[in-house]
Amino acid sequence: MTARQPGRSGLVTLGACLGLGAWFVASVLSQHPQRVFDKLRRHDPTGTMLPDWRFFAPEPAQHDFVLLVRCLGHDGAESPWESVVEISPRAWTHGFWHPARRMDKAVHDLCDQLTRHLGLLGDDGTSTPAYALMRGVVERHVRAKAGGPPPKGFQFVIARAAGYDDREEPEYVYLSRFESL
Repeated sequence: MTARQPGRSGLVTLGACLGLGAWFVASVLSQHPQRVFDKLRRHDPTGTMLPDWRFFAPEPAQHDFVLLVRCLGHDGAESPWESVVEISPRAWTHGFWHPARRMDKAVHDLCDQLTRHLGLLGDDGTSTPAYALMRGVVERHVRAKAGGPPPKGFQFVIARAAGYDDREEPEYVYLSRFESL
């Protein structure tokens, strides 16, 4: 009985294994938090073969945003400030399914975008897409809460808070103009 010599199929298998192994190593290295290996991605301009899926944000959020709204009634009376997005208490099912979390994340991202834009000189942020989306989120909340005819208008405020740490007072970072309905 003779030993079988590696043929063409053996070389193809070896080449496929080496190629997949190199792809795996490049994928793992390109997730490094220090972005040392980001130059590997220049060989993948579409971002499909070496995606940027970092498990931890390079700049994690260090605070929460709170979005508050008050309404102006047709009689001229202002309502007290109330939260637009209520954070639901955690449940064990949230580890698998928590669609309400998407609204929390969307509002957080909008607040972040709007407050970053405020750093630009001479702009109040009202012309940005983030402001338009935020106005829509707040307006939807106001109309849903009204039940009957909507109020005359509303105003919202964005505050930075320490989340569950209630020893720190919230910092109010943005007060919108009055928006009529």
